[in-house]
Amino acid sequence: MDDSHSFPVRRFCLIPMLMFGGLLAGCGQGGSADSADASADDVLMDELFREAEQNGQSADKTGAVPVAKSAPGQRLELRLQSGDRFPLVKTIQQSLVQKPEQFAAAAQTMLELHMVILVEDTRPDAILMNVTYKRVVYEHDVNGHRMEFDSDQHQNAVPEEILPYAGMVNNGFSFWLGRDNTIREVVDYPQFLERCVAQVPVEKRQYLLQDISSRFGDDGVANFIDDAIGLLPFDSTVDPESATTVAPGDVWTRERRMMLPVPVYMTSTCRLVSLNESTAEIDITGRIAPGETYHDVRGDQSARIRIRGGQSFGSCTVDRATGLPLELKRTRYLQMSVATAEGASVEQDKRVITTIRAFPERRGPVVGTPPSRDDMSAAGRNSPSAGIRPVAGENTGNRQQASQIPTQIPPLSSTTRAVYPDE
Repeated sequence: MDDSHSFPVRRFCLIPMLMFGGLLAGCGQGGSADSADASADDVLMDELFREAEQNGQSADKTGAVPVAKSAPGQRLELRLQSGDRFPLVKTIQQSLVQKPEQFAAAAQTMLELHMVILVEDTRPDAILMNVTYKRVVYEHDVNGHRMEFDSDQHQNAVPEEILPYAGMVNNGFSFWLGRDNTIREVVDYPQFLERCVAQVPVEKRQYLLQDISSRFGDDGVANFIDDAIGLLPFDSTVDPESATTVAPGDVWTRERRMMLPVPVYMTSTCRLVSLNESTAEIDITGRIAPGETYHDVRGDQSARIRIRGGQSFGSCTVDRATGLPLELKRTRYLQMSVATAEGASVEQDKRVITTIRAFPERRGPVVGTPPSRDDMSAAGRNSPSAGIRPVAGENTGNRQQASQIPTQIPPLSSTTRAVYPDE
């Protein structure tokens, strides 16, 4: 392979093509080994800076046909008031492995976001919430190249690839959240991005704005909601008073469309395992449907890329007083295949572990006490969402009976954090 394969393009739409172009250039078959390794690290990092689903847009929620419930239910929903303020910590750990051996590569990242959520306004059909980031911790290990950043402790110059994250500190935006737990409108998000690069020289600002936008994007907001709040039940096929009523054993489904070069659909199935006066326990399983084969051409390289599919599992403990996740842990796996014009075949496996912890103020039991609100608006009543159904024959009281995908991951109650050895 000659130097022409070490192309300078850093951003691709799909993980496989992004990884393939950079890593194949670093196999020692020609050109500068150092520059090829650097290119490989760049493209690896460019992908690992964002979750796979942040490349897309949220889809409408669709669900199963509702059936009669097996037992009287209780409401499980957001119960927030203007002025409510609470901290939230979100941790995203990612690992990427490429094979076969001649193209082998691996990368790991950890991103920890400390934020404060403020309820700015409440309306009968929507809530205005503000997100302000207070601390960012980031680590990566890409083929042995390590980097660490903590906004509370870092004193030296911030590396360019970390600037978008460093610029998030004491920065934020707002969004309107519908009663169906979907985003209605994002407020001042472009200004949020501009503030992220306010200290960057003017000649680099536009580039970094594009870089941040591609890493976060409006769907980064949707992703935050899907993980933190979007798992709550809402059945638009029934009257508004019953839309959030569930009982142990009930199941609801959420669908999301990831707008990659070809649409890929992710389906999450939530099952209410237990419900008491203080908390609700939800088990989550899901799958990522295989995508169509996509032909990507970059310079003199081309490849046929296929998302083979994936799966997810996790659990969430919800605070019934507020509807916020006291603790959520979710693991996603994604498998991809790349076939080049030269006949090479590369497989890639990606794992994303998302952990969320919220710390809402204590409000006491809420059984039988619905939140103060008017009827849903017409828009809220007519928007498609997930039907809720009970599952016959399932154990609804013993959490250990919940069906989970076998895994070597530590227990769901733990928060794993990457630890990198010294050089």
